[in-house]
Amino acid sequence: MFDPAVEVATVAQLSARIAAAHTALVEAECEELVLAAAWADAHYLDPDGTRQHEYGPVVERSVAWGGDGCPQVSEHCALELGALRGTGGTSARMLIADALDVRHRLPRLWALVTAGSVRQWQARAVAQATHALAWEQAVEVDTRLCGFLPLLPWARFRRLLTAAVLEADPEAARQREQAAATSVGVWAFDGEHGLKTLVAKAASGDVTWFLAVVDRIADLLALEGDRDDADARRAKAVGVLAQPAKALALLLAHAGDADRQTGEAEPLLPADLVEPDPRPDPSLDLTVPSRLGSATDPTAVARLARAARPRVVLHLHLSDTTVRAGEGLVRPEHGEALTLAQVREWLADTGCSVTVRPVVDPVTTAPVDAYEVPGRLRDALVLRNPVDVFPFGQATSRTLDADHTVPFVPLETGGPPGQTGLHNLGPLTRHHHRAVTNGRWRRRQPVEGTYLYRSPTGFLFAVTNHGTLRLGRSAFTDALWDLGATGETQQEGVPTAA
Repeated sequence: MFDPAVEVATVAQLSARIAAAHTALVEAECEELVLAAAWADAHYLDPDGTRQHEYGPVVERSVAWGGDGCPQVSEHCALELGALRGTGGTSARMLIADALDVRHRLPRLWALVTAGSVRQWQARAVAQATHALAWEQAVEVDTRLCGFLPLLPWARFRRLLTAAVLEADPEAARQREQAAATSVGVWAFDGEHGLKTLVAKAASGDVTWFLAVVDRIADLLALEGDRDDADARRAKAVGVLAQPAKALALLLAHAGDADRQTGEAEPLLPADLVEPDPRPDPSLDLTVPSRLGSATDPTAVARLARAARPRVVLHLHLSDTTVRAGEGLVRPEHGEALTLAQVREWLADTGCSVTVRPVVDPVTTAPVDAYEVPGRLRDALVLRNPVDVFPFGQATSRTLDADHTVPFVPLETGGPPGQTGLHNLGPLTRHHHRAVTNGRWRRRQPVEGTYLYRSPTGFLFAVTNHGTLRLGRSAFTDALWDLGATGETQQEGVPTAA
């Protein structure tokens, strides 16, 4: 038991107690997983039914709840374990299966469990994701990934895990993909106050295009005078899309917006292809821009479709090995990993225009003297640190604040040149930006791409593009923090952080 009346003298003492409570929670969760594996050992039965302990083949059968390489157990042992834990037998059986999978198939993860340094639900999620893999494949995934589990927020680690499982067994992944293709559909559920909830499960590319069109129509509704917030306009956009003629008319009315903003007009059709049709289709109540031709001319209609299509930028990362081999993984900047075949099929089906851009090398990206971050620097920063660099950050938007680690000082007031560079930038959400600018969080970047954060109560965190390392609060972390300031002074043109 603990005393519910929390009486502390300082916030620092409260933070220490919170950290200690979390550590005790994680250790207790890990102990439960270890005990579940030990419970399975105490109820082991040979697969051939030979007698073990007090159980015989007539009374109980041996069952394999764990994956490939796990021992079998007696079929009724989960019932008592469930009663001891206050759960049903099914829940206890799943706990035993996950514990056996972690211990026998994921040795690095098991080491984290026995050290009390990983949440139980995370360890079990890894076990469940790798359960269908062969023993060798599970060990391979464990070797590659599980060392990162304490360092990364779960959303980031789960994306890596999904990609690793996909890569470990491509054939099984293709079978799962084929099975998933038969489970697509669109469903509507009754809601409150006259609303309904629409749920669609479809190909990733189709959903991406649909959301892009929804966003585009929502923006156009705002231009047309709609004063509702963005979410309300997106909901209205679904209604507009339910009336194709209305949606097309709205899109075509603003088809030249981007051209007017950039000054780059799209090439026109040859004159002999855009002659007016004296008999327009009466079913189309559209005003067609004259430069696009007739609404009933097949070629002009194709141009209309191109003009109405939203403009989408996708960032897909793949290795040269994948390109040469013709198969492998492609990692979108947002979302789950895909196979190269999936990406190729989607691009072909949607008729995307693909632009291949040269690789940006962050090391060769020179700093600038201005406060504003130019596009080339932002691109290099995203490549080096694609995720919010606050402790356990997980935002991946390219619109994150490119924050100066050491505050920018204008040159006219004595600031050094070259302050805006990768050595002095880090992507942060606006909330995290405010925490280090106006709050009591402190941050240093002693080495490019490595960030030290000190919490208001003195806990130290180290953040890189591999994740976050929680260093705690001690004399050692105080010395490390001071050393971080020394590292900053070694960066050319950057003053020491306060």
